[in-house]
Amino acid sequence: MGEITPRLLSAEEAARYVGLSRPAFQATIGKEIPPIKTGVRRLIWDRLALDRWIDSQSGINNQETPKEVNPLDALM
Repeated sequence: MGEITPRLLSAEEAARYVGLSRPAFQATIGKEIPPIKTGVRRLIWDRLALDRWIDSQSGINNQETPKEVNPLDALM
């Protein structure tokens, strides 16, 4: 059996996930993506929200997906 990747990450885990130190994460991405509060002092970040933020910063969301070409169109 493989290891399960958690969806909810602590600040330390989220920082490691995006390749930053914890202070750098909390000063940048951690302020842009609202954490989920699971208690008085416990904050966690959604891994999928981190992925969406990274995609938006890298321009992946702005790229057009290639359109499938219909072979019959080439004949016309």
